Amino acid sequence: MSEDTKYTVRKSDRSIFFPLLIIFIGVILLLSNLNLIPGNGWNLIVRFWPIIFVFGGVDDLLNRKWTGAIINFGIGSILILANFGFFSMSTWQIIINFWPILIIALGLEIIFRGRSIIGSLIGIGFSILLVLGLFWFALQGPLTKDAVSHPINYEVGNVKQAELEIKPMVGKLTIGAGDFTNQLMDGEILTSNNEDIKVESEISGQTQKISISTSGNVYLPSNNMNNGFPWNLLLNANMPFSINIEQIIGIQNLSLTDLDIQNLDSKLVIGTMEVTLPENDEFSADLECIIGEMVIIVPEGTPLTIHLDSGMTGVSLGDGFVREGDVIYSKNSKINQGYVLNINLPLGSLQVDHP
Repeated sequence: MSEDTKYTVRKSDRSIFFPLLIIFIGVILLLSNLNLIPGNGWNLIVRFWPIIFVFGGVDDLLNRKWTGAIINFGIGSILILANFGFFSMSTWQIIINFWPILIIALGLEIIFRGRSIIGSLIGIGFSILLVLGLFWFALQGPLTKDAVSHPINYEVGNVKQAELEIKPMVGKLTIGAGDFTNQLMDGEILTSNNEDIKVESEISGQTQKISISTSGNVYLPSNNMNNGFPWNLLLNANMPFSINIEQIIGIQNLSLTDLDIQNLDSKLVIGTMEVTLPENDEFSADLECIIGEMVIIVPEGTPLTIHLDSGMTGVSLGDGFVREGDVIYSKNSKINQGYVLNINLPLGSLQVDHP
């Protein structure tokens, strides 16, 4: 082979995303261990998790992927601002409502990758418009058609207890105590025009079984409220209830303070779950949220034991609660076990506190 032969070696793009992520986690945990920053290190990581988009933007910038850099920087900044309460919607609500933007962003990145200067400038322009559009929607809320209203009303009759099964696809589920005596349940459900609702009821002995579920397609929340299709249900405070909830995406606000809840089993795939526990002598519940935030409000003086199955989960405990491994308990639960919660939260944040 001739000595004049020239070899041209083209360096492939090298990603620095994971090194940046590892450095970030290490720095936060080190500063937390040295007490140089307030709060638990893992909680801070959970709160700042949208920074992964920013790291992706840095990586794209170094590899001259201008469109992807702008989109990642923009989305990351918006989600971080949401985590600090800049918008009326939380980070998870923005993701739930606007996740198709990620698909649009991927398409723009593919179209304008490796283009000429003019093509790159066009891609940058579209990216800026996409980020500004997301920012505007996060501030104002989406504009979609009105939802369809479905009144829910059941009288007490001769039943002595009730079993309630609720299966919303997407929405904001609110359950509370109603100020009435002759009604078993009263409320309203708003669904999109593309959703079908199915309501079933049967009486078995002295037990009334009610099942409410939806199916179909939901793309964006309704302008009837800012953050999703609401399910507002009020239950009779004097009637014992067993509640089973299965929800794909959305918000659950379960205010059980004045209710007689015999059993609660609630599953949420992505979203926010806030549960205010009832003031019963004993109470047990199975709560699951695959990705999202979970807040448990415990009445003062209530003995509580939580068995936590978690992955990358930040845990914040109020005064009077202690964590030992996968068990969280109130100080008086050693005397009386009282309330028992089984919580499965693989990715997100858990807060346990008093009102």
